[in-house]
Amino acid sequence: MRTDGGGTAPSGPRGPAGLVLPAFRHTAGVLLGSATALVAAPLLFAGALLLAAARPWPAAWRVAHPAAAAGLDRLFSLDRWRLARLLDHEVAARYSRRRALEYLLCRLPLSLLGGYALFSALFLALLMGGGGLWVSLSGTSQPVNLSLPGVNLWVDSGVIGLGGAPLVLAAAMAGAAVLAAAERRLARWFLGPGGSDLLERRIAELTESRAGVVRAVHEERRRIERDLHDGVQQRLVALAMLLGRARRGTDPRRSAELVRQAHEESQQVLGELREIAWRVHPAVLDELGLAAALAGVAERSSVPVRVHDGLARRPDTDVETAAYFVAREAITNATKHAGANAITVTLTEEAAVLIVRITDDGSGGADPAGPGLKGLARRVAALDGRLHVHSPAGGPTVVTAELPCA
Repeated sequence: MRTDGGGTAPSGPRGPAGLVLPAFRHTAGVLLGSATALVAAPLLFAGALLLAAARPWPAAWRVAHPAAAAGLDRLFSLDRWRLARLLDHEVAARYSRRRALEYLLCRLPLSLLGGYALFSALFLALLMGGGGLWVSLSGTSQPVNLSLPGVNLWVDSGVIGLGGAPLVLAAAMAGAAVLAAAERRLARWFLGPGGSDLLERRIAELTESRAGVVRAVHEERRRIERDLHDGVQQRLVALAMLLGRARRGTDPRRSAELVRQAHEESQQVLGELREIAWRVHPAVLDELGLAAALAGVAERSSVPVRVHDGLARRPDTDVETAAYFVAREAITNATKHAGANAITVTLTEEAAVLIVRITDDGSGGADPAGPGLKGLARRVAALDGRLHVHSPAGGPTVVTAELPCA
């Protein structure tokens, strides 16, 4: 019997927080796994007894088997969520109940023993830190003799507590990372995804991104057509009418005035054409690079925009172009819809990934499923990148695009 399943592993912005947050997330995942194992063990045992008792009677079996299957699904749905959200592992799109049961049974001893050890280490770190802080503040600390081969030290008990607690905490989180890796390996063994699952997922992603690129191209073409029709074309019509009136006129002064107006209209047409060309692809992007192009966007923006360039080298042309349009569209959205008073664009590169982060102090509440941000996500996905939007009500809004450079 097959059951649909899956999960989405979280992926946040890179940087120092990107190293610390996974450690806390994995620790929470291991502790939650230990708690669910405490609940799952008696439930699985009770389910096995129920099925064994109902097996000789077909009528009882027809009732007990679906109930046990539903209970197994509920148990595993929580574990699937834990794997995806806290341990960074996505289960295959399809899996069998038998494999899910085998995974749960094999996970029980690992989660119970590992969770007990992790909880004990965390509790010890809390006792050492709290006790060291208490004796240091209350003045009740005592000297402690540390006798080692060839060394005899006297150390304040408060110093031991405050100094040892971070070491125990670090060891506990390192152990949590090892346990999380073991659980991911166990889940991959029983539940996938295997090679065919990864291939299917990759094909689906490429199909979706290709369709998104086609839609983005059509939308861009329609926008350019509207700009030409509503702006440039109308001005060219007005220019032709002014020149026609000047050519047919008999009053030299009137004809000169019409020519002057036609000249002004031609300047307006040239300005609009330059504006359209700049929106399609600014020449400064190719000539001077991403930071210079974004500086031009900042100059044209009605809201103050600061650009922080932390790039040591220029990325590839496709990546640079995508980063430019993501930043420009995010600035436009913040200006038009968020009521922002200040916008900051930060460019960095970490582990061959270009990171573009746009932060504004607007009202927040941006919808990642909206047409604007969804279009940006499609543009980023076309280059195997990721777009993250954090926009709580009241702000601030942070749009982060991660674009692989390699």
